[in-house]
Formats: sequence, structure tokens, C-alpha cells
Amino acid sequence: MTLHIFPCSYWEKALCVTQLLNHPRGSQKGPVSFRFKEPRKRRTIGELMVFLLPLIVVVMVKHSDSRTHSLRYFRLGVSDPGRGVPEFISVGYVDSQPITTYDSVTRQKEPRAPWMAENLAPDHWERYTQLLRGWQQTFKVELKRLQRYYNHSGSHTYQRMIGCELLEDGSTTGFLQYAYDGQDFLIFNKDSLSWLAVDNVAHTVKRAWEANQHELQYQKNWLEKECIAWLKRFLEYGNDTLQRTEQNGAMYLPTPDR
Repeated sequence: MTLHIFPCSYWEKALCVTQLLNHPRGSQKGPVSFRFKEPRKRRTIGELMVFLLPLIVVVMVKHSDSRTHSLRYFRLGVSDPGRGVPEFISVGYVDSQPITTYDSVTRQKEPRAPWMAENLAPDHWERYTQLLRGWQQTFKVELKRLQRYYNHSGSHTYQRMIGCELLEDGSTTGFLQYAYDGQDFLIFNKDSLSWLAVDNVAHTVKRAWEANQHELQYQKNWLEKECIAWLKRFLEYGNDTLQRTEQNGAMYLPTPDR
């Protein structure tokens, strides 16, 4: 798995997005990562929400070839959220189209594409709603733990991106990575069943996670088999809509009321 790293200043976000999406490496396959040039510091929750979610999702869903398809799930947890700000958000994408959302306000996983609502039974949405409620609590606990490790207070973010790609030649890729305050934290290597840690705190988490070989193997199997199976299924459901999206080059982002 190749990660494409782009230096990105928080306060130059508009310029950064333009440069990033037009950069030759921005069109390559695989996950894209950010490293912010300024050190971590406390920012208002509004800044974190407005910037981190759309910027990371935009780059994660960008792909250069309409014959390459991807399924990605992006989750964002926020500590000490302000009024009206969810403490947890989950967004699912097929290619550049959002297909599902969940947040800690509605506490329901909901379809964001008509063909998802039409083809998946109510028990599917209920089952995954329960799973995401569990993830919401997990994110809350893990984010508090990270803040203790870093000796941080106030508003911070914890992110997870997991997904897979089906390439034109029939080959597949899978990826899973975590970020803290918009910076890489842990990156999963499914071939070696190990985590790449970026700092001492991440190494502490890495050792704990790598002690559970059953979970590592589960993640590998999900990326290589289950994710691809879901992707093929969703492509069949939304074939006509996804083809139109590819032709007009549209890219969709979830808005706060969605």
C-alpha cells in the first residue's frame, strides 16, 4: 500500500485543497494522507468540523479512472463538542457518492442514495445502526485515552478511514488508517498483519492492538473479501446513477444537515 503524503498548512486550506487535487500524485490510486505543517494546538470545534471532515473526505474519494471503483467509510469523533456539533459522524462512499451517514445526534444509520434505500431491508439498517452506536462509544473512550496520553484538553478529533478498491484489471486493494487531530496516527499493513505507528503514543496503541492476532486477521479478511463483496453489490445496485456521476465528474460531500 502506498500512502501519498502532502504537506498542508491548516490556515492555507483553500489553496491547499486546490493544489492537492491538481497535484499529479493526487490522481494516483490508494489512500492519501496529510501532514499539517503547524504543530498540534487547540482549535475551535467549528474550525475542526468545517475543515477536517470535508478536506479528508474529498481526497479520500478522489480517483483518477472511472473504471476503478472504491468503497470507503470515514468516521470522525470529536471531544468536547460544542452546541449542535455531533461528537461522532460516519459517512460511507461508493466512488464519489455518499451512500450512508450516521451521527451521534440522530443515532441512526441512514441511506444517502435512493438505490441503497431501495435494495437493503430495514433489518440491515437496524443491525448497522447498533454497530455504529458501539463505534460511537468506542471512539469516545479511545479519544479520551489519547488525550490522556498526549496530556491534551479541549476539542480534538479522532478519525478512521477504511475501504477497498476494485481496479480495472480485477485486482483489489484495501486500507485502514487512523488519525488524531488530522495527522496520521496508525496505518494498517494487511500483508504483515501489523500497524505502522507515527509516534510514541501510537506505538503504545500499536503494541496493544498487535497482541490481538484474531482481530488483525479479521481486518485483513474484511478488507480483502467482505469489503470487495459489498462494493460489487453496491455497484450493481447503483449502476446507472454511478455511471452518470462518472460522466459529469460530480463529487458530493455531506453537509451538516445530512
